[in-house]
Amino acid sequence: MNGILRFSEIEQLTGGHWLSPPSALDMEVSRGTFDTRSPGAAEIFFAWKGENSDGHSYLQKLEGSGVKLAVVEKEVPPLHGVAILKVPDSLAALHQLARHLAARFQGKIVSITGSSGKTTTKTWLTHLLKDRFNLLSNPGSFNNHIGCPITILSLQPSHDLLILEMGSSGLGELESLSAIAPADITVLLNVGHAHLGKFGTLENTYRAKTEIFSHQRDKAVSIVPFGDQRINRYLPEGTIQTFGKNSPEFSYSIVSVDPGKMTQIIHFRTPFGDKTALVGQIGSHVGELLSAVLGVCYNLGLTWQDIGEKLETLPQEKGRSTFLEGANGGLLLDDTYNANPESTINMLETICTLQMEQYIGVVGNLAELDADLIESADYILSNLPERLTALILSGESGKILTSLIQKRKPGLKTVFAASVDEIIQQLKPLLNRGTVVGIKGSRSAHMERVVHGLTGTPFSCTLKTCGRLNRCDVCDLFNPRPSGFES
Repeated sequence: MNGILRFSEIEQLTGGHWLSPPSALDMEVSRGTFDTRSPGAAEIFFAWKGENSDGHSYLQKLEGSGVKLAVVEKEVPPLHGVAILKVPDSLAALHQLARHLAARFQGKIVSITGSSGKTTTKTWLTHLLKDRFNLLSNPGSFNNHIGCPITILSLQPSHDLLILEMGSSGLGELESLSAIAPADITVLLNVGHAHLGKFGTLENTYRAKTEIFSHQRDKAVSIVPFGDQRINRYLPEGTIQTFGKNSPEFSYSIVSVDPGKMTQIIHFRTPFGDKTALVGQIGSHVGELLSAVLGVCYNLGLTWQDIGEKLETLPQEKGRSTFLEGANGGLLLDDTYNANPESTINMLETICTLQMEQYIGVVGNLAELDADLIESADYILSNLPERLTALILSGESGKILTSLIQKRKPGLKTVFAASVDEIIQQLKPLLNRGTVVGIKGSRSAHMERVVHGLTGTPFSCTLKTCGRLNRCDVCDLFNPRPSGFES
């Protein structure tokens, strides 16, 4: 049965032995966690030694939390009300339990990967499908070798659809994740320059991303971007469908954009027929991602009547193509959640589709790119929109890109700013009702600080440099203040 694990099964599947046995081996448990600070409804805790901490050191916090089982790798003292199972490898145990639950799951599994757009696609799918399915999907960007199997452990008997966003930061990771949860529908959104510093070459990136096809269920459907010939050599046998502009299966074209209402009208050509929809998102990426989303919906058996009107109410997430009003009536595009070359160009193209007088791009550091930005810089330089008025760059990648763009595009005002404060001071005099500013950067750059500075919510931070990846406005060190700004 979906989502049911008994203590006896866990012992058998993991090859562990009890340090503190449960009161009854046939008792059921579900949901997992590896964080004692926020176990939530989790009943299974997995302890292992990470790069910065050892989960075994915090086991006492589990008492009274609702956790019924601790899976450990060491001899540890007993815990009141918590059974303790010692295994050779806690992460491997997590994977084995997730694999068991996924294999027994009687509903459909959808897996999504790509260099960009994964979380947005998962969020939009969840929005469109939640009334037709009792579905489970990863929370946030919980998409790696820990987040995906932890998500699977939350399966309940009532679930009939599992949507898994799968990330990859190295060769072999998606092969492992697809082995844990082979999918009925597998979606590859794109292959780009994200994490190129980790993959080494663009070809390795293709190899890594297409590993998601390594393991699939019988009669699986693979949905891939139309026109990317480099993907073809890695495609699996079976049903292949494409999406994107000019796709013979799921294509789109933009009819009109209304920045005032933050909507656009998009025409889709799909097996549903030719359909035109009012979509509650704007941006050059929207039509592309939605054509892939429609591919998933069609293969799950939905009709246009099930989803067409819901496209107007697609959820908006902070830092993901969100338009805001800035100082002096200027328009800001907050796209600061994360960045890579492709999503940076998408952001710049989005602001340049509007009817404005000035189009200014602000790009913070782009992390994890190839050495010296050779391949990544070429992509950016070749795709900068002609309508762009000015470009402000920062960070280590900005130092390299500034001189390259100045040489390649001498007509484009391109400047380097050494700090967030400097960016804000340069932008403030330029803001007016005829100006749109798009702001982008890798998560570690925290470019949302620019957005705060231009929307009248400046703040100070006690850290001179920050290794945290959460957004500043949910950080415990975030300190809004009425005026001034410190970077």
